Amino acid sequence: MIHLIDVLCVASDAPGPYSWSVQRILPRTAGVALLALLTACAEKKAPVPAPPPILTPALPSAASEKEGPAPPVDCDFAAYGDCRSDHDVHRAVCAGIVRSGARWTVATGDFVDWGSNPGDWEIFRQVTRELRAKIPYHAAKGNHDLSTDRIFEKEFGLERSWYDKRMGDVHLFVLDSNDDFTDAPQLAWLEEKAAASDAPHKIAAFHHPSFGIDVYGDFETKRIRERIHALLVRLRFCAAFCGHQHHFYTTRRDGVRYVITAGGGAPLYELDPARAQEGDLWRKFHHWVACSVRDGKITARVIDIRGQDVPELAFTVCEHGTK
Repeated sequence: MIHLIDVLCVASDAPGPYSWSVQRILPRTAGVALLALLTACAEKKAPVPAPPPILTPALPSAASEKEGPAPPVDCDFAAYGDCRSDHDVHRAVCAGIVRSGARWTVATGDFVDWGSNPGDWEIFRQVTRELRAKIPYHAAKGNHDLSTDRIFEKEFGLERSWYDKRMGDVHLFVLDSNDDFTDAPQLAWLEEKAAASDAPHKIAAFHHPSFGIDVYGDFETKRIRERIHALLVRLRFCAAFCGHQHHFYTTRRDGVRYVITAGGGAPLYELDPARAQEGDLWRKFHHWVACSVRDGKITARVIDIRGQDVPELAFTVCEHGTK
C-alpha cells in the first residue's frame, strides 16, 4: 500500500485545508522528490510571498485591559505552538514563559516556514535562545518543519521525531502526526511505553489535532482522530496538546482533554463555534498556556502576549486526587 505524506509548500499561506499548494495527494517517493526541489529553491533564496497581515483582536476580559507589568504566573510547565511567522509575537511568548519560571515547555510544532531552510531555523534559534537556555524545551514536529535532511531532529538533538520524557508526576509523550499516525512502529512504541508508565499524569503532544472547530470542517481532524483517539483513551491519557489550527481551543472527549495551542505567531484562523460542544473554550488570539501541577490535579490558564491571564479561558486538564 502506498503511504501518503504531507508535502510542505508555503508559496500559498492562506488558512484552511488547502493552505499548501500540494497536500496529501502524492505518493511518498514523489513527495520526497518535490521536497528536494523546494529545498533547492530555498537554498537559492527563491522569493516567498509575504504572509497576510496578522491582526490580534482586543480581548474583552478586564484582566487583559490592565496597564503596567503583568502579575507573576504560577506555572509548572508551559505549552504553545505555531510560531513560524510573526517573530515579535513569538518573542513575546518566549519572554512570558521565561518570566513565569516554568520548569519545562512543550511546543506543538511549525517552528519555521520552510523546514529545509537553515535561515529560518537560525531565526527560530535566535528568538528562543533565552527560553531554551533556561528551560527544557520539548518539541513536536509540524508539517512546516519537514525536510529531506532531518533538520528538525538535528535542531533538537533527536534520533527520531517521537520520544518521551518524565518530569516529576508528568510523563510526556511527544508524537509525530505528519503521517496521520499510520506508522506502526510509533504506535507500538507508544502503547508499550505508556502502558508501563506509573506516572499520575500521562500527556501527549503532537501537531495535528484530533478535534477542532475551525471553519473548514472535520476532514483533517477525522483522519487523526480515527487512528489515535481510542488509543489515548485506552492508555488513560490525561490530555493531548496540539497545534496546526491557529487559535486556542480546548475540549474534553471520552476523558481526554484536548488543547489546541497554536497562537505563537502564525496567521490566525477563524473558528466555527457551532461545531463546539458544551464546556468547550475557544478564542482567536496569540497566546500560550500555563499549567500547574498540584495534589493530583493539573490546572491551566491561557496567557496573552502581554503576559495577562484571561480568566474566562481557565480550565482543568485532569484531576486524579492524591494517593
